[in-house]
Amino acid sequence: MKPVRIDADKTFPPRECPGCAMEVPANNNRCPICGYDFPNPSPRQKHMKFWGAVIMLVLFIFVMLRLF
Repeated sequence: MKPVRIDADKTFPPRECPGCAMEVPANNNRCPICGYDFPNPSPRQKHMKFWGAVIMLVLFIFVMLRLF
């Protein structure tokens, strides 16, 4: 799988490596200290987050309508 690079013009806070607790720049996909590879979300995972949010919104609206 080809690593995804974040736009170099944007600034993001560094993230913490779960392998060694070192701060790694947000545009790096690998920790320079321990070599941990940060996972890239697959398109399916992105769609599941979206549809999960839609379902939660529909359920929230349904509950609110039942209360009034």
